[in-house]
Amino acid sequence: MQFNENEFPYETLQQFGLTREMIEDLPVHIINDIGEGRRSPVLPIKVNDEEGNIVKSRARIAFVRTEGNAVDVIFFPEVLEADLSKYDAKQQATIQK
Repeated sequence: MQFNENEFPYETLQQFGLTREMIEDLPVHIINDIGEGRRSPVLPIKVNDEEGNIVKSRARIAFVRTEGNAVDVIFFPEVLEADLSKYDAKQQATIQK
């Protein structure tokens, strides 16, 4: 395992509404995948915006090592909308599938 469960950045995850219990309740194979540095399945997250509102979303997570050898988390947010105007019609159709 690249990342030991004791190293998981639970404080950072908590800031996004992912509690230690939620992570520990994931199926063992998913915890192992995360521990190996692979992305999680899509998980519900929530954050407070600048105005104090709770914003709910969904994202995949993956752990990385910092230069100081600490474990940090990267979020891959679910994209619900995208500007496809940069793509031609064929590419847009492929992306929308």
